Amino acid sequence: MERSRAGGPSKVVRAESREGAGRSGTSGGGFARSRAGGPSKVVRAESREGAGIPLLSSYKPEEYEEVLGAKIRGIEGTFGDLLDRDGCEVTREVSPKAYFRLRCRFGVSCDGDGVDGLSLTHTLYNRGGPRVSVSSYPVASKQINALMPKVADALGRGSPVLRTNLTGIHYLTTLAEKDVVVTLVYDKPLEDAEQWQREAKRLGDSLSVSLIGRSKGVKLVCGKDYVVESMRINDSVLSWKQVEGSFSNPNGEICKRTIEHICGLASQIARDDGGVRRDLLDLYCGNGNYTVPLSPHFSRILSVELNKSLVSAARENMRTNSVANVQLCQSCCMKFSQNVRAKRGGDFQAYSGFDFSTILVDPPRAGLDPNTLHVANAFDHIIYISCNAETLKACLEQLTNTHELRSFKVFDHFPYTEWSECVVHLRRRG
Repeated sequence: MERSRAGGPSKVVRAESREGAGRSGTSGGGFARSRAGGPSKVVRAESREGAGIPLLSSYKPEEYEEVLGAKIRGIEGTFGDLLDRDGCEVTREVSPKAYFRLRCRFGVSCDGDGVDGLSLTHTLYNRGGPRVSVSSYPVASKQINALMPKVADALGRGSPVLRTNLTGIHYLTTLAEKDVVVTLVYDKPLEDAEQWQREAKRLGDSLSVSLIGRSKGVKLVCGKDYVVESMRINDSVLSWKQVEGSFSNPNGEICKRTIEHICGLASQIARDDGGVRRDLLDLYCGNGNYTVPLSPHFSRILSVELNKSLVSAARENMRTNSVANVQLCQSCCMKFSQNVRAKRGGDFQAYSGFDFSTILVDPPRAGLDPNTLHVANAFDHIIYISCNAETLKACLEQLTNTHELRSFKVFDHFPYTEWSECVVHLRRRG
């Protein structure tokens, strides 16, 4: 049990949170100290390995190849029968060993009498032991590591308005190392929003970051609530907005290589079709980070996404990159497939005059629902992106009845964890 500087025992309250069950999340956790300066109150929201975030005890760069090799062997064992049937081999894309994660969440530990400021540190969950105070985290991007001590010092020495009831600090950065959003998470409502905004502006200006304050039902923004990522994909420099609190790929370098690989698959599909660019159905399109680079490879794209903020970001990303051949549809992908199947018998070729050759699916870890799985069979080509081998296998066991495995590549989006992301290309048999 941790003890406060005054010598009294800390009160510990646990509130476990998992990001891994879905595509996004905003809850935070850590430590908070009352304004009165009494014993520390500890609130824990533990980021577990299942969310794709390495535990501190799991970060062992010297064992990276061994851990990745074990993942690959596990995948080869899981999909062995399906791979052997079509003579398909598993290939891999290796992650940087350090500074690869562009977004991270930390708890907060505060200690001190509150008169001359507090000693504030970031904390991490560590399986098998108490939370660990850290001043750096080599899994996180270099931007995050550079900011951590500055943010901790500024919050500890600055206005109590920003640190009272503070339970977590979240960072969102980019591979381009330009924009940064720092989110301060509170376990109680912010008492004076105007004062918080004034103090947040001072802090944001001093650190050259945007600040967001979050408590239950409240979101205060000082600056921007998004970052703009820029990447060179083949011969083009593309950029897109990534909104705080919404899904974005955490491993920027592996995201870039995934995009390049998928664009390569699209080029191969066009060659298979005699050089003719046909149309793409893009389900779970998110903010369009795959849609934008794929747009030159298809005649038209129909993209479907439920999350309102992601759809808004996708529309802006299309405009920013001068993409004019994409039709966006805000809808639950499951209901979208269900409706098309009910009205058209699953015949997507009859949908609004599209000439589809390919469907791209990037579902949550739960995988594809039966309706979407059924309509996927109507396409000549299927590109399936999955970070859950169990649900991927269940879907492939059905899809490989009508389609052959053409490629199976593992992208190590989540180093030092059991999780990885697979990109599978299937082509209609015969």
